[in-house]
Amino acid sequence: MAASSGTWFAERMGTPDDSLHPRVITVCKRKLGGGRGCWQAYEIDYDDDGRWLYTPAGSVFRSSDGESDERCEVEGGDGPGLDSLVLVPAAAQHWLAGWRVPQRALHIAVDVCDWVRRDAGLVVFLDWELDPFRLRSGIVGVEDLDDFLDVRAAGLLTPDDAERALEEAAWVERSLRQQSGPFDGRGDRRLAEAGQLSLPALVEVPHPFEL
Repeated sequence: MAASSGTWFAERMGTPDDSLHPRVITVCKRKLGGGRGCWQAYEIDYDDDGRWLYTPAGSVFRSSDGESDERCEVEGGDGPGLDSLVLVPAAAQHWLAGWRVPQRALHIAVDVCDWVRRDAGLVVFLDWELDPFRLRSGIVGVEDLDDFLDVRAAGLLTPDDAERALEEAAWVERSLRQQSGPFDGRGDRRLAEAGQLSLPALVEVPHPFEL
């Protein structure tokens, strides 16, 4: 278990004064075909694993056309959405991982990606179309292999990036199967603890093409 670095989350958990909120981060996902979407999250902690970003239920996901504002979990979905947690790892690692609450059959969903921006208040990543996942049932796999082949055939991924994407997807899939860090219980614990903070939903999401 990576050590916490004394961030807002570690300092504020269990304190009576909840008037101070952690920093809000905007996350933007870019597709190789040109589509975009974004949402916001609270940076609740950072440690050796990376930056842990929490999005409360009722927060808004905004699509690339700027017209579709949905209550998210984190990307789309019906109803008011559900709490979720994202880990932004070190820049050398080409993936972004999301944890879902126990009500969802999907436990951990990972986007293999390239980093476009990683500012203090903004994370922008380019989706490489390979999506390792783990279900609550224990099933592990990689989705969107057909989309990955399509973008390769269209020349939207360089050979080097395609090879890196396959290597990264294989490493994440293996780590999910082995339930090795950071894909063990640490994300679930952070998500459960963050849900107890009663942080307000994030609804002031910028237009994706403003980022």
